Amino acid sequence: MRLPLLLGLVAALTLPFAAGAQEWQEVPLPDGPSAGNPKVTDIAMDGGVVWFSTEGDGLLAYDGSTWILHTTADGGLRSNSWRNTVMVDSDGDKWTSKDGTQTVDRLNDGGTFTDKSDDTWTYYSQGSELVSARVFSMAQDENGNMWFGIRDENANQDNILELLIEGDPSTTTDDEWLTYDVDDELAGFFARDVRELAIDNLGRLWIVYYLHGVDIWDFGDYYTYEDDTIVHYGLTEGLPSDVIHCVLAASDGRVWLGANNGIAVFDAAGETWTVISDLGADKVTDLAEDAQGHVWAATDEGVAMFYSSGELARFYTTGDGLRDELVQLIAVDRTDGAVWAVTEELSTEKTFLNMLESGFGPDSDVFAYPNPWKEGESTESIKIQGAPEGSTVEVFDITGQSVRKLPATREPYIWDSLDSDLNEVPSGVYVIRVKMPTGELAFTKVAIIR
Repeated sequence: MRLPLLLGLVAALTLPFAAGAQEWQEVPLPDGPSAGNPKVTDIAMDGGVVWFSTEGDGLLAYDGSTWILHTTADGGLRSNSWRNTVMVDSDGDKWTSKDGTQTVDRLNDGGTFTDKSDDTWTYYSQGSELVSARVFSMAQDENGNMWFGIRDENANQDNILELLIEGDPSTTTDDEWLTYDVDDELAGFFARDVRELAIDNLGRLWIVYYLHGVDIWDFGDYYTYEDDTIVHYGLTEGLPSDVIHCVLAASDGRVWLGANNGIAVFDAAGETWTVISDLGADKVTDLAEDAQGHVWAATDEGVAMFYSSGELARFYTTGDGLRDELVQLIAVDRTDGAVWAVTEELSTEKTFLNMLESGFGPDSDVFAYPNPWKEGESTESIKIQGAPEGSTVEVFDITGQSVRKLPATREPYIWDSLDSDLNEVPSGVYVIRVKMPTGELAFTKVAIIR
């Protein structure tokens, strides 16, 4: 079989090799009210805009060219200090919590983040709406209700979760608030000090305790526990550690936990765990998913990227342009594939913003890696990324002759640089054709150097 219109195809493939080859770039953070480099405490994406909560400089937003600062000087944000977290809900509202009184501020920016004139703020405070003053994490369930996780490392309070069931969004007078306590024997929550929350594809609430593993709460009715189940997992149940730092409910239904000593991935279909412990990093502090289903992990040694299967695709360090290898936070822009990482300089405890144009947007191209593949230097096989599960992947030489048809699998598709007779192919440029399950065709090329 020969590939038709090969000359035109090869001409169309003369662009630089795509994702995987770029380096990280440092993006300067703007000066805030503290007149210094803001210390970022959390990060969230809203389309093409990335939002940051800070330790003392309010709430920041950046669209790749323009910075907007929300501080007390605007008359919107109630405090610049110790903003623990920021979250974007399904309506695009931004939620940010402060450690202490004036607990949660909610911003509806009218869809125009650069124009503050149409901003609407809603406030939730300890004593009037919230019971606790230490909201440290948030999640939104399938009904649009907001869950708040309570941080209490000193074990001074019983309540670990608060739930906002909102009525009319234009007022707080008809809001309903529920509080859940650790000492409620009917519920069976495992511990205090909730550090992260997530809702998986089955509607279950994942409650991550900083030092005590995770509870999976399958809640039926918000008001009773009669039809609920809570299952606890920790070190003794197979997790790499009881110290969990982050949780990601991925689009394919699996749930990823970042912990000391690695990552644990939960497959809801089989109720099974897979532990990834050979990262070359001691701690995983944050997780994010791109539009292609790849998972990105912030670690104390750099940034790891995984295929949806859980296989490590690449590990980025300062050699790839990261400012520092201690990475605290990570987020991915699902509209264009930009990856945002917050690194920390240990000597000064300052944080710095890093960005990688990964190429993994919703319409990203197929590409091969490593490219070029050099015998004796490239120890791994050639991986074809961006090919959806169920694709037909075939390799052609420069004359259009079929060289190898790869077995159907899920990303990444692997070519071992052999032909159909399992002989080594000679040096040269090879064209890779991907026929997706939809019938669409995509092409890339790879150079073999022997």
